[in-house]
Amino acid sequence: MTSQQLAYIAGLLDGDGSIMLQMQPNAKMRYLFRVRTIVVLYQDSRYKTTLDEIRDLVGIGYVYSRRDHISEFRIEGFYRVQRFVKMVLPYLRFKKNQATLILSALRLLRRKRYSLSDFIEVSKFSDQIAMTNY
Repeated sequence: MTSQQLAYIAGLLDGDGSIMLQMQPNAKMRYLFRVRTIVVLYQDSRYKTTLDEIRDLVGIGYVYSRRDHISEFRIEGFYRVQRFVKMVLPYLRFKKNQATLILSALRLLRRKRYSLSDFIEVSKFSDQIAMTNY
């Protein structure tokens, strides 16, 4: 992608997007929580085709329309979120802090077997990201 395209996508993320690090209770997981990383761009469903074009350009993620006439371009998973965030990070303004925090968490999460102290650190990153989102 060109720097102009990356800047445009970063602007959409800054204005109409979210970077999330979710901790979902799951008794089957080692530390009783499933950790999810998600990046979402939101738009009125009238602009779904534009989100489809962005998805095709980025080469990862999926687009779907909600019942409330909002469409979402979603990227999920440790590897895909890390790849996307690294691409747009230099162009982010409002979400730069969240992006840096999720990359720090992903450095721990992408290890083969992260420790309890790593998991606690990831939980702290999750809280920090949640506090910076509005």
